Amino acid sequence: MSFRFPCLDAQQQLPPQAPLTRYHRNLATTLTPTRIETRPNWAEVSLSALRHNFRVLQQHLGAEVTICAVVKCNAYGHGVEECAPALEQAGASWFGVTSTDEGIVLRECGITARILVMCGLYPGEEEEALRYSLTPAVFRLEQAEALAAAATRLKLEQPAAIHLKIDTGMARLGIPTTELESFAEGVKRLPQIELEGVFSHLASSGVLDDENTARQIEGYDRALRTVAEHGLHPRLRHLANSGAVQARPTTWHNFVRPGLLLYGYEYPVTRRDGAIAPEVPSLPLQPVLSWKTHVLGLRDVAAGQALGYGGTYVTPAPARIAVVSVGYGDGLSRKVSIHAGEPVSSAQSADAHVASGCPVPATLERDDLVGRGEVLLRGQRAPIVGRVSMDLTLIDVTHIPSAAIGDEVVLIGRSGSQRITAWDLARSSDTVVYETLCNLSKRVPRRHAE
Repeated sequence: MSFRFPCLDAQQQLPPQAPLTRYHRNLATTLTPTRIETRPNWAEVSLSALRHNFRVLQQHLGAEVTICAVVKCNAYGHGVEECAPALEQAGASWFGVTSTDEGIVLRECGITARILVMCGLYPGEEEEALRYSLTPAVFRLEQAEALAAAATRLKLEQPAAIHLKIDTGMARLGIPTTELESFAEGVKRLPQIELEGVFSHLASSGVLDDENTARQIEGYDRALRTVAEHGLHPRLRHLANSGAVQARPTTWHNFVRPGLLLYGYEYPVTRRDGAIAPEVPSLPLQPVLSWKTHVLGLRDVAAGQALGYGGTYVTPAPARIAVVSVGYGDGLSRKVSIHAGEPVSSAQSADAHVASGCPVPATLERDDLVGRGEVLLRGQRAPIVGRVSMDLTLIDVTHIPSAAIGDEVVLIGRSGSQRITAWDLARSSDTVVYETLCNLSKRVPRRHAE
């Protein structure tokens, strides 16, 4: 495979490198077996839905705003080696990844667009990042100095681009604003470096009246002014993640970093009291991923039968139980299990929040949300009973007399008129949709189709 490095001219293309032995060269991003998988557990990924979502976002933002398509963590569990090319076909000119490792995977699957390494480079990765034309985030002057030294060693004639990350209040990565002036003066002394972008990250972009978010936005604007006062004028300015893309147009500037939205899910836009903000319209997005398995076995059990590990669920009446081929080894959380024979609807105190998509207030009992898992079978909902194990899960199909071995079981997706979203599965696991999607394990093959 060959591609051009934007930072190198035609006479300066670097020679092919010997195969690297570092660990990340063997890093698997999706399971790509040499045989057809026969275990009935798979994820279906719609590339047409993914491209549709990209186009919806571009129309929402306007042509003057560049989308950096965030494909970190294996494209949020969707399979980056297939999703990234589909997004590039749809018009993506930038991609966001976590690490050099993830950026190299994109290059090796043919991506020629720009790639932003959002968590920066680890020491010693500078030359490799330049060889693969990756654009790193930096948040310390010594990172820019190390990249400049690598550019000198490689005899690059064009400056290497960096994006400076500002800590505006999350206290994770990012240069403190108190160090911004010294950074600006230091980077001006590095002719090998171009400060192409300045960015930050919002902690609560989906809470419209959040005071900390307002302070973050003000802090970012001050940082831009400080940089300009020192004679630096980065052409790319970015602050908006998915929540801000939905609800905060003043944060878009000319570059945004949506992740979850690309895969068909909006984060609920609320106010501090948890109420949904009705003034923020929904976007016509399409969920990209479905997750399915099959019924492996069926049995009729008497009342009083303990099910699964620990016997935590005891049937209150005679029941028909199906065994399905999915477990926590595939990414299904044990928290979806129903324990002690309690009905699915036991968490009445949290129902209004769960139904609305709002975060459940901390004052509500968190354990009330555990044990609400369901699947779809023959167009009907069936509760998960007993503890989820590594490879197998039990569901109650007493109310579905036609259930049969080999039937398709849907964990995320549609069956008949019923639908379970990744948000639904996340709520039953007492987590967020990001974790549900990213936890889908490598042993679940992704089947990509239009």
